[in-house]
Amino acid sequence: MKGFQSIVPDQNKLDSYFIFSRTNELKQYGEVTGAGSTFVELSGKQMSKILIMVPELSEQQKIGSFFKQLDDTIVLHQRKLDLLKEQKKGFLQKMFVFLS
Repeated sequence: MKGFQSIVPDQNKLDSYFIFSRTNELKQYGEVTGAGSTFVELSGKQMSKILIMVPELSEQQKIGSFFKQLDDTIVLHQRKLDLLKEQKKGFLQKMFVFLS
């Protein structure tokens, strides 16, 4: 039995970012359907049997684009948060230097 390592959607039928947004469903399917003692594995044949409701490609692209924008916004804010944490750390170090 052969397994697979990745999902490569047909670009004429599926938007990859839309499919990426459905990974929780794919994971749950794998946990229920897969087999293996060390780690769960699915065959390509098992994976081909999964039923996922999928809108038309144009709608998938809109949904995928929306989720990509959200992810990009989260990354941007995470970077800002990291910079603010570093700034706070620097201020705290300076504050304790003056108190010594």
